[in-house]
Amino acid sequence: MGLAPVRWLNDVNTALGVLIGLGVWQFGSSMLIFLAAIKNVPSSYHEAAIVDGAGPVRRFFAIVLPMITPVFFFNLVNQLIGAFQAFNSSYLITSGKPLNTTLYYGVHLYNRAFTFYEMGYGSAMAWFMLLVIAFFTALVFKSSSAWVYYESEVK
Repeated sequence: MGLAPVRWLNDVNTALGVLIGLGVWQFGSSMLIFLAAIKNVPSSYHEAAIVDGAGPVRRFFAIVLPMITPVFFFNLVNQLIGAFQAFNSSYLITSGKPLNTTLYYGVHLYNRAFTFYEMGYGSAMAWFMLLVIAFFTALVFKSSSAWVYYESEVK
């Protein structure tokens, strides 16, 4: 088409967007878990809602969404931990370049420990990452009683 080539990974403005797009593209396994959860919602609930006059949108928000909140919880915890430990895409594709715009915390930790041989600094960074992940995971677990519905629990 006569346009100049776009250097997605060499441009400061687009490199991080490429890695974010890659991360979104890898969300497929979580979607399979959501699909399995949606398929597991009993059809008798849908039939009862149809008899009561509920439309598809109302059935989704009143039946399906509350029934799959444990799966939301599971995927949230897994994605939260995975997001803090992001390493592969940044290290393998860009190594934090250009101008450290894609330098994830895990890559910085790896560079400090194994490239510059600052094992104490890298270890301290790893412990800090553990504490931050533990804090946010505990926060999600603490808040789950307000928004996760378990069918076996009657309130």
